[in-house]
Amino acid sequence: MPTMTFPISPLIRCAVQALYWGLVLPLPILLARQQATPLELGSLWIALLLGWGVVLGSLSQQIQLDEEGMQATYPSWVPPFVRQEWQIRWADIERIEPRSTSQGGMVYYLVSRGGDRVLLPMRVAGFKRLLAEIRRHAQLEIGGLRPYVQPWMYGLLGCFALLLLLWDGMVAIWVWASSVGT
Repeated sequence: MPTMTFPISPLIRCAVQALYWGLVLPLPILLARQQATPLELGSLWIALLLGWGVVLGSLSQQIQLDEEGMQATYPSWVPPFVRQEWQIRWADIERIEPRSTSQGGMVYYLVSRGGDRVLLPMRVAGFKRLLAEIRRHAQLEIGGLRPYVQPWMYGLLGCFALLLLLWDGMVAIWVWASSVGT
């Protein structure tokens, strides 16, 4: 079997990035309004871009499957403090264990014969195909398993994040217009 790769869903990547920028873009506007020095503004922009790099790094996780098992990997540019890498062999997977979350949802762990637990990656593009491969290779019954967060939830998050970005833009225009008049 050639290596199969399952990246984080594009819908999730876009929604999370839009939320990040929607939350942090007002900061330079507010700092400029306080008549900050160019050094302060430049430092803030550098910090925001570094933060965006951490967000991009965490969203670049890929699940790779081959004949031996599955693993979570990251591109080489992602720093070690962001990576959450793991690996599990098909022969070691004993069962899938459901766990309820504090919000009343359900997450699932792949449990090895040695008792190690790996959180089943549910935010990947092609989740149903991933489940089919796990079922085929690990010989597990995986009936009724669904992603914890449904796609419409990330779609809604993305829409609200875009509204937040629109509001940020309107505030930026208002701040700029009010400073031009003074």
